[in-house]
Amino acid sequence: MTLPKGRGARSDGADTNQNQMPVRRLTPAATTLVIYFSRSGNTEAQAQLAAQTLGADEYELVVQNPYPANYAASVSRATAEREAATWPELRLTDLPDLRQYQLILLGHPIWAMTPANPMRRFLQVAGSQLANKAVASFSTNAGYGAGDTQTVLQRLTPNSTQILPNYTIHDINLENTTGAFKHWLQQTKEFL
Repeated sequence: MTLPKGRGARSDGADTNQNQMPVRRLTPAATTLVIYFSRSGNTEAQAQLAAQTLGADEYELVVQNPYPANYAASVSRATAEREAATWPELRLTDLPDLRQYQLILLGHPIWAMTPANPMRRFLQVAGSQLANKAVASFSTNAGYGAGDTQTVLQRLTPNSTQILPNYTIHDINLENTTGAFKHWLQQTKEFL
């Protein structure tokens, strides 16, 4: 199925939770949890592949006030949030008990060379709950790489056992790099 284009990558151009409930696939036995934010569906596709490949649980971050479907309007809002350091409020009332998990994978787009604002908000609110966990980030970007992702993770999850190497992909190449992403997932799992 071909979706309409967002900014240039395969995308529906709208917040992934605009017309559906957020993803919550939680089990009592998984040792890996994929926590992700996806504005238009690209990072969500990666998160689903990660969960399937690793047998991981999934938890989708949801902002209280969804970002607009219009790309320029989303960029404008995200820029204003970042410049004022007023990160969006999240609906975290059903966040699972993270003590069950050894590995936390954080999936997010890169906005202005840094993790998307909702992921930054999550790390500010819940980063201390990632203590004694291995943490790794995977992201989609507009062609400029992961930016300061590793620095942000180190600063906002200071008690993690280790911050593992990240994976980022130019969003327009997402569908052509499934093998490379699966290889990174397997390597990440082997760190445990």
